[in-house]
Amino acid sequence: MSNDASQLSRWTPVIFRVVAVVLTLYPAVRKFTEYAARVDAFEEYGLPFPELAVPFTGVVELVAIVLIGFGIAGRLGAVGLGVGMVVAIAAAGPNPFSVLVLVSSVGIAVLGTGPYSAWDPTLRDLFGRLSGRDRVAAAVEE
Repeated sequence: MSNDASQLSRWTPVIFRVVAVVLTLYPAVRKFTEYAARVDAFEEYGLPFPELAVPFTGVVELVAIVLIGFGIAGRLGAVGLGVGMVVAIAAAGPNPFSVLVLVSSVGIAVLGTGPYSAWDPTLRDLFGRLSGRDRVAAAVEE
């Protein structure tokens, strides 16, 4: 039983990755292929500077998809995607897809990208090395 639980916890980040990538890819591409319609939608939602917000959002989503999909600093991609989903939900209201992507983004930000990741640093990996304590500790060890 515990082996099943450990397998589930091991693969949960991968499930989050698949959900986030699959549900975000089409809307991200539409920001470029249906630019005028997306600008109209952003205007309807009351978002500022829709002509700039549409391509900016599309780029953020596509970068997040690549980072999450390949597991290259996927936590950073998940944070960017999560912020976008919070804005989308606040502006347009929740729908099942945006809520699932938000939940997946939070899951990836917390758990990482899991197996088959190229690079999955933790916050300590990214920022811990910059702190003075770690430099002092490293100097003492030498």
